[in-house]
Amino acid sequence: MRESEGTKKAASAIRKYLVGTCSSEDVRQAHLVGSGAVAELEEKLKQLYGVSHALCVSSATTGLLAIALALDLDGAKFITTPYTYGASLAGWLLLGARPVFADIDPFTLTLDCDSVRSVVTPKTKAILAVDIFGNPADQAGLRRVSDELGLWYIADAAQSLGTYRCGLPASSLADTFVVSFTTGKTVFAGEGGAVLTNNPDLYNKLVWHTQHPYRQKRDVGLTLRNEFAVNGRIHPLAAVWANACFSSSLENLKRYQLECFQVVDALNSIGLTEYIGFKERDILPSFFRLNATWKQMAQPSRLLGELERRKLAATFEQPPVHLIYDQPAFIAQFRRRIRNQPHCPIAERYARDSFCITRSDTSP
Repeated sequence: MRESEGTKKAASAIRKYLVGTCSSEDVRQAHLVGSGAVAELEEKLKQLYGVSHALCVSSATTGLLAIALALDLDGAKFITTPYTYGASLAGWLLLGARPVFADIDPFTLTLDCDSVRSVVTPKTKAILAVDIFGNPADQAGLRRVSDELGLWYIADAAQSLGTYRCGLPASSLADTFVVSFTTGKTVFAGEGGAVLTNNPDLYNKLVWHTQHPYRQKRDVGLTLRNEFAVNGRIHPLAAVWANACFSSSLENLKRYQLECFQVVDALNSIGLTEYIGFKERDILPSFFRLNATWKQMAQPSRLLGELERRKLAATFEQPPVHLIYDQPAFIAQFRRRIRNQPHCPIAERYARDSFCITRSDTSP
């Protein structure tokens, strides 16, 4: 299905919803209860990831904040990656949580399990992994580490919807994880996200902290109204939009993934960049960003020429990631929460030597 057809379906669905809100009180109230389009989208996500509970929220950032609230992580120590966008940590930092940075796996640029083990202390309460660039983290390994050490395993899967590792959806083994529907993501609906989990107690707490009392009563069954919850609900039009383009977006992603693997094969054949072994590791990224790293010295003109010779028009750009602990805004606001200066040599190397490749003749 062409993207334009998906857009037309979304526009038609939104028009239908807007007409319905004028003629029906039930339609106007549906998003407060979590029924209608919201429930439909949550069901799609549960089916895709094979989990018991999905809760649509206003953004993935809001979803991560809600997880921290539900797990009482205010002031707690958590292990995370420095190689991510600041919003992954934002809600937790605002609650006073204290990050401990572990290094990354050079193949996926996601949290390295051995590095996580090396920085665990008795005060550590959680692991926050990130599927950066749509590269799935080693969820089986992180699951083992979290189970052995009694830690919560939380994942930011905002960039990896439609991604698989060893046949499993990315981050689906986490205790809870978030997805996103904002710009550039697999399913784009303007803005929005969802929290997914198999833990019913955690789900109830997420509802308590983010949803309207109507939904609190329906899902949790409490007689006590929590009018002090964060208004974390997804916008109803975003839910309508996401539903209308959900299937076509996943189909478009499959096409895009095949095109990106053509570039990966070409890069591996040219040999100017480090080998990208996704296929050998049974990894299917979403390629939110197609990332590569120079093997030795940077030779962009030569690489572009080699790609063009293979009829793969492309452009290069620096990765939109700056190590968290080196960012002036982080240093100014949160540096005092870190006892020692972090040192993650692999993350530092890849932040320096990696670049992103964009196909000039295609898009996700």
